[in-house]
Amino acid sequence: MSATFTFGAGNARKLLRLPLYALGALAALLVPRSSRLWVFGSGIGLGEGALPLYLRATELLGDETRMVWLASSEAECADARGRGMDAVLKHSARGFWATLRARVVVVTHGFGDANRYATSRAFVVQLWHGIPLKKLHLDSPATLRIRGVPDHRLVRALLRRAYRFAGRGISLFPVASELVAPRIVSAFGVRPDRVVAVGDIRDDALLDSGKGIDPDAQRAAARARLADAVGPLEEDSRVILYAPTWRDGAPDPGVPTSDDWALIARWLDARDAVLLVRAHPLGIGDYAGGTAASDRIRLLGGDRIVDVTPVLPGIDALVTDYSSIAYDYALTGGPVIFLAPDVERYARARGLYENYRTFSDDRYVTRWPHVLEHLDAGAESSLGRRIARHSRWLREEHIDYPEGHAADRVLREILERTGHGARLPAAVDAPMSRARVVEAQFDEAHDAPVLRLAIEDPVREVTSVRLEGARARVDAAADATTRIEVQLPLLGERWGTPGLALPSGSYRVRLEGEVPTSRLEVAGALPAKLTHPLFHAELVRHAGGLVLHVSAPLADDERGPRAQKRLERAYRRGTPEPERAVFLESFYGQSASCNPAGIAQMLRRMHPDVTRYWSVADGSVAVPEGDVRLVEGSREWWRVRGSARVLIVNDWLRKRYRRRPHQHVLQTWHGTMLKRLALDRAGVGLRTRIAVRRESARWDALLTQNSYASRIFASAYAFARPTWDEGYPRNDRLVSESDASSVRRTLGIPADARVVLYAPTWRDDRTEMVDYLDLTSFAADLGDDHVLLVRGHSRTLRYGRDLEAERLIDVTSYPNVAELLQIADVLVTDYSSVMFDFAATGRPIIFFTPDLVHYSSDLRGFYFDLLAEAPGPVVRTREELADAIADVELIRERYRAEAARWRERFTPLDDGSAGMRVVRRMTDAGWL
Repeated sequence: MSATFTFGAGNARKLLRLPLYALGALAALLVPRSSRLWVFGSGIGLGEGALPLYLRATELLGDETRMVWLASSEAECADARGRGMDAVLKHSARGFWATLRARVVVVTHGFGDANRYATSRAFVVQLWHGIPLKKLHLDSPATLRIRGVPDHRLVRALLRRAYRFAGRGISLFPVASELVAPRIVSAFGVRPDRVVAVGDIRDDALLDSGKGIDPDAQRAAARARLADAVGPLEEDSRVILYAPTWRDGAPDPGVPTSDDWALIARWLDARDAVLLVRAHPLGIGDYAGGTAASDRIRLLGGDRIVDVTPVLPGIDALVTDYSSIAYDYALTGGPVIFLAPDVERYARARGLYENYRTFSDDRYVTRWPHVLEHLDAGAESSLGRRIARHSRWLREEHIDYPEGHAADRVLREILERTGHGARLPAAVDAPMSRARVVEAQFDEAHDAPVLRLAIEDPVREVTSVRLEGARARVDAAADATTRIEVQLPLLGERWGTPGLALPSGSYRVRLEGEVPTSRLEVAGALPAKLTHPLFHAELVRHAGGLVLHVSAPLADDERGPRAQKRLERAYRRGTPEPERAVFLESFYGQSASCNPAGIAQMLRRMHPDVTRYWSVADGSVAVPEGDVRLVEGSREWWRVRGSARVLIVNDWLRKRYRRRPHQHVLQTWHGTMLKRLALDRAGVGLRTRIAVRRESARWDALLTQNSYASRIFASAYAFARPTWDEGYPRNDRLVSESDASSVRRTLGIPADARVVLYAPTWRDDRTEMVDYLDLTSFAADLGDDHVLLVRGHSRTLRYGRDLEAERLIDVTSYPNVAELLQIADVLVTDYSSVMFDFAATGRPIIFFTPDLVHYSSDLRGFYFDLLAEAPGPVVRTREELADAIADVELIRERYRAEAARWRERFTPLDDGSAGMRVVRRMTDAGWL
């Protein structure tokens, strides 16, 4: 199967057609449109929401309005006429004229569903083809490209302007719910008042719509249609549909291997089941191996059933990835299994409107054997009940009209907006009932800020009310049934430090229970913005619910690009008074940790009179007692940046830095390197080379863990100034007598549990942490005596959300990785620098590298051969990793000699005194 469309090719064709669009717009100025002519079209043919809307409009308005179907092919045109429909070819002269004359133009995929050159000044109804999970148009980097043209910001700006111009031509955009509406407004640049939550017409086929449909009869009819398309289906056979989404011309990575096909065939035989494969109409993938493996595996292409939605009642289980079909199928109440082997890469390339872990109930799998395990889950098993609850959540959270009638509501909207509202009776059905927020206030409780909410008429029992964010949450127990009153604290404890703000971001109010929901009717007024010394907060209506936006505590004249430029100009022009102080920053202000923290601890002991300022992103970042928090971008932050005698950072200085005569910069970096850095990477462009050299020129000295790293920095950063080969202060605690039991207590780890720390590095081709293991199920497989700590790289902290599972703790936001290394009994990593730090403990390291060839050849490249020198086993599969963890004591003995050589080469200076040596060098150099 070959792909028929990519965004790059589609955008190129649109640009080439600009003269034709201009001629069509001119014709639309000259030719009047008729309110008695409507045209309909769909990108898939006779289907989607356009077909039922055509039929309903013909039924109710056909006596006075001509309804015309615009077909893409002679076959489609003949099919439509065979059903008694008025149809013409959209690309013909008659198709152009019909589109040009029609007052109403209805499409499902875009203007190209009609005659694209004749839509100007029409009342365009854009139905779309499902609830979007994957980002669309203006929201997705994948759509802002032109084939054969470099991916440049000017090209993207041009395409954004074109998409916004097209969006202004949409007169009505019906959506399934208020939750979905903001996605469409953002993606298409459509005016919000034109996006209305009246239901998705194509789902009317799955809902009653007042027809008194018998579910058994509906299922039987759907099975009959499926059997006509794919061959006989036994009445009691279980029918499973695999429906992957489109990947903009790339192959489907979920295509089973030959071994998978054989396993699937045996599974189907044993369970009297049939697997239907429904590739996306524009997708690409080779599924022939399935039909060759078993006659129980059959292809359900668009050539057999154009629109799959009406036959979903005949399906017993759905397997999908990012397709909107999951929302549609949830209306049947059937189980949805999520297979997403490329979730991190897809989310980065295309973008998703919902975090995939939330969308999939954090139970997506990456391999077909695990798909079959989920399909085997009985309805009364814990997994089966969880799957059923999630299907219910998908439909209740995303659908506002569970009774159907969407076609009638859309028709009513069209007529009212075109001045013919009296032609249909008034609406009688109401949207789904939601709990009502009748009071919302910022308040004080126990001398701390809280969000006080009063909620009435919850649909079902509520156990608690939650502020749900990506890396933090706040819960308040609910102890009533008809009116719930809660106080949600806005300051709290994070990793053992009390009194911290929530990390900056958006927090959706959610009612917890058997089936959680964030869908709320907001009946009362909302409070004014809250200003607190540690944060600012604003409560807003959004997407059919309430969202709390938390931001850094910047004053009005400090907030925003213009204010920051003004403060930066003052910083650069000023002549600050030198202050005996150090300016410390770790991981761009996301924590007060790493080597700067180790140095600060020793400064506190050796030079207590030196003020220690920490540059932090916001009030959620804990700073050591006695140190001073500086919120990045504040007026005081800019002042100290110019007055402090020493700046200690573990990454780039970023915002433009002007060196003063009294200042010195110590770059500590954040790890010894296996992977190639900066100028040593292949294909480094001129702009990057200039930026790297400009940055390294700011550093007066560079702290390294060993002489090996010193040599690499000399080439990777063209650094010719002194390197301080003193070891890493962040690792002093690994060889000291520091108490590790307090760290275990903070994390909630049982005293007798074996701790496995999984700490992969980040990937240049994705934003979230890699998960080649299906970590939630892997944690369960380790056994009751293990706890799996999952530590994403600092660069993934702002993306994704924390994992949740039994015997798994997501410690991505834990500030001090050295404390995690201290309590770990075994480290699992790939190419991260923790492989060097952990060596100081003498405990086993396992290297899990399923993408070793891709990472070493395509992404980064290595400075040495990991396979030849690793101080522990290098494994590629989940099974090999599980075996290695089980045999960890044997591994310790087997790799004792390699581990000793590793420590001698990379950590000879991690002896517990690195921080002291660094402070002495600073003192001796007169920096303080």
